[in-house]
Amino acid sequence: ALHCWDFPTCQGQWLPEMDLQEGFTLWRGLGANYEGGVLSNAAGVAVHFSHRIGALLALFIVGGLGVALLLTIKPRAVKRVSIIMLALLVTQISLGVANLRALLPSTLAVSHNGVAALLLLSLVTLNFFINKNNQNR
Repeated sequence: ALHCWDFPTCQGQWLPEMDLQEGFTLWRGLGANYEGGVLSNAAGVAVHFSHRIGALLALFIVGGLGVALLLTIKPRAVKRVSIIMLALLVTQISLGVANLRALLPSTLAVSHNGVAALLLLSLVTLNFFINKNNQNR
């Protein structure tokens, strides 16, 4: 995250210099250190910038799903889980931005991971309730 410390730009640019090939090399051998010891700045920027693109996609896809479910007539359980999911999505994005602004303190970083797990759990729960409702038809 510290490769792109500013928001909404990254290193003051909308499209910074990136090295996607080095950033997404799956096997680096023994002794790899991901705390700044192996990746070049351009590779670290590629990883973080890709994370931001993924977060933007999640905002539109998960957010759109939550809003669509709230606007359609669905069982009350689905609406409740949709509201929780949307709240977690907003919290997750807020924590991501706060991590950048505060230069990645461990409490915010751990919270960002924890809310990501809860967001995934809310999507699994939503899937369960939707499938249960479809089976009852």
